[in-house]
Amino acid sequence: MDFEAKIREDRESLIEDIKKLVSIDSVETAPEKGMPFGKGAADALQCFLDLAESLGANTENFDNYAGHADFGDGEETLGILGHMDVVPCGDGCLCDPFKPEVIDGKLYGRGVLDNKGPMAVCLHAVKILKEMGLPMKKKIRFIVGANEETDWKCVDYYFNQKKIAPPELSFTPDAEFPLNHAEKGVFQYQLITDLKEDVVLAGGNAFNSVAESAYVLLDESLAPQIQEKMAQWEEVTGCHFETETVDGKLTLTAHGFAAHAANPEGGKNAISAIMNAVHELHVGGELGEIAEFYMGHIGFNLCGEHIGVGLSDEVSGKLSFNVGKAEVIDGKLILSIDNRVPVSYKCKEAQELIEKNLEGTRFRFENPDIIEAIYVPKDSFLVQTLMDVYKEVTGEEEAEPQVDGACSYARALDNCVAFGALLHDQPNLMHQKNEYLELDKLDMWMKIYLEAIYRLAK
Repeated sequence: MDFEAKIREDRESLIEDIKKLVSIDSVETAPEKGMPFGKGAADALQCFLDLAESLGANTENFDNYAGHADFGDGEETLGILGHMDVVPCGDGCLCDPFKPEVIDGKLYGRGVLDNKGPMAVCLHAVKILKEMGLPMKKKIRFIVGANEETDWKCVDYYFNQKKIAPPELSFTPDAEFPLNHAEKGVFQYQLITDLKEDVVLAGGNAFNSVAESAYVLLDESLAPQIQEKMAQWEEVTGCHFETETVDGKLTLTAHGFAAHAANPEGGKNAISAIMNAVHELHVGGELGEIAEFYMGHIGFNLCGEHIGVGLSDEVSGKLSFNVGKAEVIDGKLILSIDNRVPVSYKCKEAQELIEKNLEGTRFRFENPDIIEAIYVPKDSFLVQTLMDVYKEVTGEEEAEPQVDGACSYARALDNCVAFGALLHDQPNLMHQKNEYLELDKLDMWMKIYLEAIYRLAK
């Protein structure tokens, strides 16, 4: 189908709608009355539903947990799943991440990739299909959540508490092209140790992001050693270090590089950099014990091998291991860990291995949160149709379905896969500061989603 003219005609309207969504700070905050994930998440959810309604959809907001927008009234339903919440932004952004701005052909803003931009593209694709009067037998339902980036209470409320029937087939534009037909298990937990001494240590802001910065409070007497070793630490860790001394106490800060926990090799973990520095300074006391544990059981290894959980399989490769956050709360040091577990293993198997390797250490395992792996066969109608569309539109005839460590809404129901939106030549800036969308990619996104939605829905 030739959609070129309609794509050009709709382009500016699409960009403005992406900006509307991105302008809302929808990082999850404390619950408020009627807003379980805070005002920002509720506002972003309603904004998407309002945009869909303005394009002719019948919408419903399920108590600001989730919502849906329906186009058409077929007996069967094609679902398009996405989310309006975003992860925190970190410091040092090129521009305000909630005041979207076009710089050198790139639209900067938190959520332009993950996941507001792709959902707006799919919404406008349905708008174009309607305007062209193309026949579609299936109802198209956008299902939108408000806390995908944390614990998925949104889709649990929608499917399990409100008992909304799942679509017969679905996709989510919340990963990379061409398509992920399987996703590793997501296993998040905390390693905790009790403290008797006054330890000041913190870093990172979320389980599912590589920690961009971290700091530790040290005695001022260590300043000469730190200055001597700093260049070496920067070379080894890829992080930048700086110090500040106030009232006889020295704060050592590491600045790394954020990345999604599913691909920790794409970042530089500042918590690991700080722990390495503390370990090499031989500070003694509980802080020294913590650093010794960390470097012995975690270190810079991104596959969990040092803590006994180096799992791997032929389908999905190695387990990934990310320390997303370190903090001291109520006399406890807490390390928040994110693992992506190969599809042939259960997360409980990983837990048993970790707990065994913690025996005899000062740390204990607590607060597991598990989302098991998914697998949709390559020869299914859904996978084959979407792969055919991708190959035909892009000309990449050798493209194959992939397995990913990311956690998308494809796990929320059967017969659903992650389909785009990142093209292979787009940098993956999800969960990183200075997230941007190259506007010249929008036409290709639109061509792919227009054809895919039309074929699946007709």
